[in-house]
Amino acid sequence: KHLVLSDMRKFAKVTVLETKGVHDSIHLKGVGPEPLEDSFDYAMFKSRLFTRPKGKIKTVLMDPMVIAGIGNIYSDEILWCASVHPLSLAGKIPENNLKDMFKATKELLRKGIHFGGDSMSDYRNIEGERGKFQDHHRAYQKHKTKCSKKGCGGILSRIVIGARSAHFCPVHQKFYDK
Repeated sequence: KHLVLSDMRKFAKVTVLETKGVHDSIHLKGVGPEPLEDSFDYAMFKSRLFTRPKGKIKTVLMDPMVIAGIGNIYSDEILWCASVHPLSLAGKIPENNLKDMFKATKELLRKGIHFGGDSMSDYRNIEGERGKFQDHHRAYQKHKTKCSKKGCGGILSRIVIGARSAHFCPVHQKFYDK
């Protein structure tokens, strides 16, 4: 039997904890709520985002202290679905777009699980198989390709926000800062 961990970017941590009180451990204390929990509803989603109202929404979504488990790929896909520009300020996004972001968060994370994760680079499951979520990207790594949103016609762009790539459509993803 083997326990294997591949961590090219050196973010991982392995520790053994008692199940009871795991969320109170120093390793997980302060981590935001898990978005696929039943208790994670729209009100919680909005209140978590609004803890950083002046933050760029891409960065806020990816902050594990705000909401757990939303990485670079999923944040691009969520914002594409909700028609929100990644530089928008969290506190300035209209209610209807926030609701679309909440819905997209739940749907895309479930879709990612259904397709076994994303294997754009080196991710493999426990059997060594690649995930297939990368076959369903609408924004991530689609720089300079035509937007697939019906009736849009934009060309996807790439910018860097907080040292991370952001892929988005400058036509249908609106910028909210006022």
